[in-house]
Amino acid sequence: MKLSHKLFSVYLLVSFVLLLLVGITFEFYASRHFQEIADRLENEILTVLSYELALEYQRSKNWDQFKNNPGRFELFVQTALKNKGDFPSFHEPPGPKAHPDPPFPPGKPDPSKPFRFPPHPEIALYDSGKIRIAGPELMDAELKFRPIRLHNQIPGWIGLHEMKYLPRPEKKLFFKDNSEIFYTVGMIVFVLAGLVSYGLSRYILSPVNKLVRGTRALTGFRFDTRIDVRTKDELGLLAQDFNRMAETLETYETMRKQWMLDISHELRTPLSILKGEIEAILDGIRPFSPERMESLHSEILYLEHLVNDLHFLSMADAGALTLKPEPIRPVEILKTVLAFFDTRFEQEGLTLVDRLTCDKEEISGDRDRIRQLFSNLIDNSLKYTRKPGTLTLEDRIENRMLMMIFKDSGPGVPPEAVDKLFNRLYRVDPSRNRAGGSGLGLSICKTIVSAHGGKIFAVTTKGSGLTITLKLPLI
Repeated sequence: MKLSHKLFSVYLLVSFVLLLLVGITFEFYASRHFQEIADRLENEILTVLSYELALEYQRSKNWDQFKNNPGRFELFVQTALKNKGDFPSFHEPPGPKAHPDPPFPPGKPDPSKPFRFPPHPEIALYDSGKIRIAGPELMDAELKFRPIRLHNQIPGWIGLHEMKYLPRPEKKLFFKDNSEIFYTVGMIVFVLAGLVSYGLSRYILSPVNKLVRGTRALTGFRFDTRIDVRTKDELGLLAQDFNRMAETLETYETMRKQWMLDISHELRTPLSILKGEIEAILDGIRPFSPERMESLHSEILYLEHLVNDLHFLSMADAGALTLKPEPIRPVEILKTVLAFFDTRFEQEGLTLVDRLTCDKEEISGDRDRIRQLFSNLIDNSLKYTRKPGTLTLEDRIENRMLMMIFKDSGPGVPPEAVDKLFNRLYRVDPSRNRAGGSGLGLSICKTIVSAHGGKIFAVTTKGSGLTITLKLPLI
């Protein structure tokens, strides 16, 4: 099932459940309301009958007419309730009166809210001592009594069997009148909920569909794919992450193509030289000599160095670069490495300025990799610093990090090239041409520093050369 169908079904199900809960709530409160109506009916029945019976007692002076004829009491009750059932008013009965009417008991019904009494209420008449005179025998526990008052006297009582529920006709009438409204409104709400849920599901899934199409485009190597989602919710954030991922993949794809191009170029150049020299010797064009052999050997060494560097970076990318950490002193290792470059410094006409002071500071690292790191940095300075020039080495402690600074005297690099210096096979032209290097030295340096939990970065200032700073965490 599609996600849109699932969302649509969920919305409809939630709407149906809400309507069901509303119906249950309606039934619950309606039942409570019915009980209030039943109590009100009882009070009004007792009010009307106590008033009518008080008038009847005033005329007859006794209850003999009901005691001797029980059917007369039932007829009297029905007539009284029929005449006063809708309570239009409580006017005085027509005709002359020998005595004034008894006061109407409190609780007069509201004429604006008429009620239709049930046709045969269970009502009995009792004398002043609550001895039944007429009407059905009722259990005292279920009786509601109302006194019949006549000029400060109580000649009798009215007993009414309590109604636990509203009579069925009234209940059916109430439900009929209100359920039609409820079902009509419920149907309208259900249809509106369906329309809204359909539109909302389409609106919500629109970015998802774009993401699906974008993902399929990426699987087809179309890394220039971007998603235009302008919402600011989680789907919008997901679309932004997708675009950043696509940009990263596009960048890596470009780097991969450039990487393959550069590697093929780097390997092709020494191989072409070797092939040309060997074919010239075999064809007798050039004589075989120790000088020619030394030239071939230098190209082989360059190829070996390039292949080793590529192997090192490939191991780092695959997570297979192994380190043998131990407490070491980087500054001491650097001074040891510098001793091997004394002759080259003299030959290249460079002056070394040693301002290193943190000889005793230790880090946890691989001694051979740190030596390789310093060798690459010094070799990079010897290759690309203008002769005559200087290489200044400094160190200091900052935030529990050992900072080591390699600063040459120039010519430096363009500002836009600084961030690319640690890219593989990157060279700056024309001031930093090949000069015998493979373009992998600084990339290897960055890999080694990162493997030790440190950072390395370059800064260039016009007229002051290039400064490379590396930070290594102290033990």
